[in-house]
Amino acid sequence: MIIQSWRSPIVINFLVTQLLVLVVALLDIHGNIFGLVPWRYTCWGHLLTVVEQLGSHLRVASCLLLPAIQLVVGISHPSWISLPFFIESCIGLVDWSLTSNFLGLFRLWKALQFYVGFSIVMLYVYQLPIEFSSMLQWIADFVGLFKICSTSKWIEICSFVSLVLFYIMVCTSFITMGLILFKDFS
Repeated sequence: MIIQSWRSPIVINFLVTQLLVLVVALLDIHGNIFGLVPWRYTCWGHLLTVVEQLGSHLRVASCLLLPAIQLVVGISHPSWISLPFFIESCIGLVDWSLTSNFLGLFRLWKALQFYVGFSIVMLYVYQLPIEFSSMLQWIADFVGLFKICSTSKWIEICSFVSLVLFYIMVCTSFITMGLILFKDFS
């Protein structure tokens, strides 16, 4: 075990950081005593409200576009790797038609988030300039992996772009839903 002196730069940086955090927290808690204007009434507060309003419009657009993008991922390049997206789209559409509840389209998206991440990693590994054995090449072709290059078909490019877009939109929708829930509980 190494004991560091309090004169060590690491210890001093740590202490300064802790003191600055303490000062910021105290100013935030007791800012009115010192005559500070609350952040909500500053230009940063107004910018934050504009970003929140823009975020609410993006959340609505995301909720409307995600089922369509999910369906594009499922049908743009028919393969075993895109089959779960198509099945989930069918389940969501049937649930929506039977219950008239738009939330039926959002079933199993947490599981699809992990699966789409796995699919992107598989496609990325397949893009690497590695010589695969004939057996691995056959399995990759059977599952539906493809290489993106200048001679790729537009269907494969559309499938890959929609897969990445779906992942980004699902992740951001989960983050914004988490922020909304955190804001409601606090």
